[in-house]
Amino acid sequence: MIRVDESFIETKILFRKKYNLKKLLEDVGNPQNNIKVINVVGTNGKGSTSKFIYDGLRTKYQNVGLFISPAFIYQNERVQANGQYIDDESLKKIYEDNKKTFLEYELTFFEIWTFIAIVYFNAKGVEYAVIEAGIGGKLDCTNLFNNQVAVCLTSISFDHTELLGNTIEEIIDHKINITKLNNPVFISNDNIKYKKIINKYTSLNIVYTKKAKSNISYQKANVGLAKKVLDYLGIKVSTFIPPIGRFTILREKPLLLIDGCHNIDGLMKFTKDAKKYKNFKLVYASSKDKDYLTSLNFLRKKFKNIYITEFNHQKSWIVPNELKGKYTFIDNWQSFLDKNIYNNIVVCGSLYFIPQVLEWYRSNK
Repeated sequence: MIRVDESFIETKILFRKKYNLKKLLEDVGNPQNNIKVINVVGTNGKGSTSKFIYDGLRTKYQNVGLFISPAFIYQNERVQANGQYIDDESLKKIYEDNKKTFLEYELTFFEIWTFIAIVYFNAKGVEYAVIEAGIGGKLDCTNLFNNQVAVCLTSISFDHTELLGNTIEEIIDHKINITKLNNPVFISNDNIKYKKIINKYTSLNIVYTKKAKSNISYQKANVGLAKKVLDYLGIKVSTFIPPIGRFTILREKPLLLIDGCHNIDGLMKFTKDAKKYKNFKLVYASSKDKDYLTSLNFLRKKFKNIYITEFNHQKSWIVPNELKGKYTFIDNWQSFLDKNIYNNIVVCGSLYFIPQVLEWYRSNK
């Protein structure tokens, strides 16, 4: 398996004003359209909802794919089929076989991964695939899958505003317009507050969903959303297992809990579940492109013992000096966790940080 911190995809292009994957796919016969897809868009809950639907599809169909981001521990996680990550040999071969093409078409990092998923899914004979959007919807390269069965709109809030806009109306417009023809758009119960905005899309087949049972309160809307989609496809599922890193309890006594709540909406949902635990130290680290000031101000109102730290990743924030004066700054989070193994600890924040904590736990278990 190729770790997330290993160099693999050789491109520095993350965003472009004009994307070229569509042209490449057209030139090779649009292989993405051989696969029936459920597009999953939204701000929070995409990863959980995608996994719930993928697991459900696998109970009925033999060849099912899943495309998600970001990867947690291994880059292979981005592309899955039939319960298995893409193997190293297949991943490297697809990449090497098309490396010159990627350069020729000047594909971005996410476009390359999308193309790899398409090639792999076709090779595996995937019939259905759950496709999680990278950013947005209508301008995201996952919008190039035209054999669409349904769309899921998970919880909406402010994130990536530099690309999607500074209003909820703009963000919803980016997300919901991934919908093609009259395919149903299943709306998370978390978005009921935006019903007036969503109902303006009168040409769309909008289906509102209800919350369902879950031990984690913030997963209730995601479970309800996935359950409704699976019901639509004639699949009955009673058990929904969230991805690791979503309110994952690594140790009960003393408590060690990790959660990748990386924006204010995620944190608000997370605190409703976390408040049932008492006397814990909360460790928070953010990605540099997130609104960490808003997040920290919110956490400060909810919890007493807040510690902030940095982590070894190109997307890690560099904690400003003024925050080091307001919060207890941890220079080395591994040493901190080592010294506090008999204390209740909750770790939350960046989805690039949480996997490192998981690996620390597994290596020290």
